[in-house]
Amino acid sequence: MHRRRPSRNFLRVFSTFGLVFAIALTALATSSIADERRGSEAVAEVLDVERLGARTFLTVQFTTNRGEACESRLRVTVDANRAVSTGEHIGVHHAKNNPCLRVREASDQSRWFIILVAVALLVTFGILTYVAWRRPRPPLPLRYAGMP
Repeated sequence: MHRRRPSRNFLRVFSTFGLVFAIALTALATSSIADERRGSEAVAEVLDVERLGARTFLTVQFTTNRGEACESRLRVTVDANRAVSTGEHIGVHHAKNNPCLRVREASDQSRWFIILVAVALLVTFGILTYVAWRRPRPPLPLRYAGMP
């Protein structure tokens, strides 16, 4: 069975769009992590606990360093907070910009995963773009053609 290879122009367009997407994803992930690093921690009161199978969601209320009162819903990722009940206090970390929307547990480090995925995509599409846009190499000479 003979499979048709994708055209060179298709590979060039696909790899270029993929590289642009990976660059944008890496830039957004880096700025998001930088904004979170500029944020601060606060003590939050648990208003509601919702368990959906193996996942646990908390509705928490806290006050930022600038005096904003926030109420947010977050997913529990730290094992120590899975047994939390209504009325208890936990540590949360919020971003500097939009502190009420971007809340996570204080000891949660899962935000670094997106930057690893973004860098992996960047390297993959960078290599693919290089291969698609480089000049094709001439075939090797047939020096020994017809020799036993």
